[in-house]
Amino acid sequence: MATLATPPTPTDANLYVIHPLDDVQEQKCTSEGLGLMHLTPTVRFALTTLRVYLIAMTLIILYRTLTLTHLLPQHAR
Repeated sequence: MATLATPPTPTDANLYVIHPLDDVQEQKCTSEGLGLMHLTPTVRFALTTLRVYLIAMTLIILYRTLTLTHLLPQHAR
């Protein structure tokens, strides 16, 4: 593994780019003890609408796939 980079001394003419794998590691954040997130009614409505939309699109794709594979009976035309 690569050695950790030493902090460069930037000058006006030089910009240093350090790859994240070569950079000094930092402590990771944990989400323990944060509890539930409080949502406004507008955000709750938007997320519910998105969930319903994604479920509907999944059902449409499933229906279309089943009709193309002839696993559903043909309806009268």
